[in-house]
Amino acid sequence: MYLSFDVGTTSVKTALFDRQGRLLAKAIKDYTLDSPRVDWYEVDPGVYWRAVIEGFKETLAGSGADPKQVKAVGGCSQGETVVFLDEGDASVRPAIVWIDNRARIEAEELKGQIDTEEFYRKTGCTEIEATWTLLKVHWLRRHEPGTLPKTKRLLLVADYIDYLLTGRPTTTPTLSQSTGFVDIHAGDYWSRTVDPLGIRDSLPEIVPVGSVVGRLKASVADELGLSRETIVVKGAMDQTMSTIGAGNVAPGIVTETTGTALAIGVTAEEIEPIHDNHLAYQPHALAGKYLILPYAQTSGILYKWFRNTFGAEEVRKAGGAEEAYEELNRLAAQAPAGSDGLVLLPFFAGAYSPENDMHAKGVWYGLTLAHDKRHFSRSIMESVGYMLRRILEQIQGAGIPIEEVRCMGGAARSDLWLQIKADICGLPMVRMKEEETSTLGCALLAAVAVGDYGSVDQAAGAMVSLGRRFEPAPGDEAIYQRLFELYGELYGSLKPVFRKYSS
Repeated sequence: MYLSFDVGTTSVKTALFDRQGRLLAKAIKDYTLDSPRVDWYEVDPGVYWRAVIEGFKETLAGSGADPKQVKAVGGCSQGETVVFLDEGDASVRPAIVWIDNRARIEAEELKGQIDTEEFYRKTGCTEIEATWTLLKVHWLRRHEPGTLPKTKRLLLVADYIDYLLTGRPTTTPTLSQSTGFVDIHAGDYWSRTVDPLGIRDSLPEIVPVGSVVGRLKASVADELGLSRETIVVKGAMDQTMSTIGAGNVAPGIVTETTGTALAIGVTAEEIEPIHDNHLAYQPHALAGKYLILPYAQTSGILYKWFRNTFGAEEVRKAGGAEEAYEELNRLAAQAPAGSDGLVLLPFFAGAYSPENDMHAKGVWYGLTLAHDKRHFSRSIMESVGYMLRRILEQIQGAGIPIEEVRCMGGAARSDLWLQIKADICGLPMVRMKEEETSTLGCALLAAVAVGDYGSVDQAAGAMVSLGRRFEPAPGDEAIYQRLFELYGELYGSLKPVFRKYSS
């Protein structure tokens, strides 16, 4: 058996899988982010650690399995969120979360110091963005000059958890790709960005994805009831591990995850078509391959925001916050395709692929007195469909064929949302049989690390299964084509306005 964790933006998922990829038990531990100012997002890193440990305990108890039979622990997390620890491993300040946009000025300044194309070819990041860890550290050096001198270890979230599990500070080029600190082709820190900050000694050792970090600390193993021989296997970013858990291990397979963010994964073997079309990418978890990984910063979190802000009636009627999504889905199904002309620009935390615009904001367009909650609910779903189509068209522009899209994340539970995506994109959408693909991906790598399978390909063939397939339905092509074009024109028209009035 393999125990996995996924530290997300607003919750930690833990799961236990067997050798066949069957989910034996899982737990979800929610938490909230602090937002002391607009576009600032922070959290006490201890919240992450406690959620992982509590989740492990609940998962193990719920499985009814013997904890001593767990062979390995593996995990993943959001990217870019950075933790600062002092000499005694106490947090120097709250972790700065990946969606934090406070470093906009520093991002603009760095663009004047480092050529964007050079930055892209070294890191795989198409733009110099305020969300990258590099810019967060630049902001701290200017606004909190006492933080970095106190920092002994500067770690991303999954690296932080692995460190507390084993005592060994490590990262991978795949997870650290979007920090701006790593030359992903050399597999080492990039002196151009690291040395001016004086942080090299506080950065973790770089190791391969899927490698063994070490054995669990005795204290952690004993607390969880695991064997002290249990190993910890190095994972990567959550979206990367989701692609592994969906069997995205060969060129031509496309995956999408609608969770907090919208992330697309495409396995590729050649680098130049990626560069020529300026697609975001990172080293794959598979040696010698690349993972094209464009994403948008907000997708499923919009539906959660809408539920929390305007869905009190649905929460009451459904008897709980999670159950309220079904009520909102029911409302959305009552609105026609195209939401009677209501179109949402879903840039509630800026826009990344393909707009690359940290100044973008969310906008609803086309409101009339005839619109109600049904239209708003559906327009959120459709906006994610429009974002997905723009990104898929960019990938197809690189000469990469797309035959189907494998769908993950909370939104993949909704038949309506998957059908909307299929209709907007004109492509089949396939739900995964096991929705917990990020933790399954970690378990898959763990299975290889302990020798239960000889390769990632072999493990994927045994542990990954497809679910229901949603084909594009005839009849709404013209409506969605027109509104997709409107979506693009709205952004193009508002782009200079976003920049002019950005705070």
